[in-house]
Amino acid sequence: MIKVIDFGKHRGQMVQRYTLENVHGTRLSVLNFAGIIQEFSVYENETRVNLVLSSDDFASLTADYNINRIIGRTAGRIADGRWTQNERNIVVPTNENGHTLHGGPQGLSEQFFDVSINQEANEITLKRQQLSELDGFPGDINVQVTYQLTDDNRVILKFTGEQLKADGVFNPTIHSYFNLANPGVDNLLTHELWLNSQKHAAINADKIPTGSLLDNANTLFDFKNETNLGVILPKLRSKIKEGGLDDAFLVEPSLVKPVAVLTENNSGRRLSVYSDRNAVVAFTANQLDNDVIKDTNRGEGHPWIAVALEAQTLPNSENIPTFGHVDLAVNDTAEATIIYAYDTLK
Repeated sequence: MIKVIDFGKHRGQMVQRYTLENVHGTRLSVLNFAGIIQEFSVYENETRVNLVLSSDDFASLTADYNINRIIGRTAGRIADGRWTQNERNIVVPTNENGHTLHGGPQGLSEQFFDVSINQEANEITLKRQQLSELDGFPGDINVQVTYQLTDDNRVILKFTGEQLKADGVFNPTIHSYFNLANPGVDNLLTHELWLNSQKHAAINADKIPTGSLLDNANTLFDFKNETNLGVILPKLRSKIKEGGLDDAFLVEPSLVKPVAVLTENNSGRRLSVYSDRNAVVAFTANQLDNDVIKDTNRGEGHPWIAVALEAQTLPNSENIPTFGHVDLAVNDTAEATIIYAYDTLK
């Protein structure tokens, strides 16, 4: 039975939480604001463990860092908020150092959705029409995101965008932050992160992909060979300004083989990520502090509290055609799928 409760108010509108549960007691709770995954938890040894960074205080989930929100129309950064599409110069609102990040200041991460329930399939569907006059992107778009929790502990997210009035772009994701450790553990140092990747995107000082791809081999970004975040993150902190991961990795798209696997060594909990697009952005919340977010299930905000694994097409592909195709012609529909599969090694 999918349960619905009120979860506070935001901008004068009621926030509702929809909770799905499977035969194993695994739960998925989603909010109608920004599609926030407020809970993805498992029940083990009479203890409930929430696998995502979260809070029971809605205000903490509306702070910066897009905690567990739907991101769109496009994920990642668009250089200068500009690109050329079908010989038209497109300019959209900017929200980070003169660039457009995660759909801009009025992207999907700042919107309410209408929600429908399918009890038989144990899924909910979030819908809204995102208007150009609101977010500044070309054309209007009908957006639909379906969340399904299966009895084999998979969360299946399906994104659909139907473009209206003018050609546009569509490259959504969900900005889920994971920490698989036992309750009370507030860092990633006992985690392993494996990525099915041999290259990552070169970026400039504003974290904008330049169009070049760098080899991962023999670097701190080789997550096929060195996966221990307890080893990698301190090295990154000592060697690069970012102090952790905020990087786009080229992966082999697959809904059969994982593009990323996160494992917590002490508990054996494992999360495998599947995606039909060519990138995963890994972000370890390197500058997060308690002025930004408080009262989470992992304590007050601090670096490396959790890792976001954002499956998408490589960012800034609007300006770099070799990075992937995110154009969506008027009256056309695009789809994308992300799967989170949970299991345990113990």
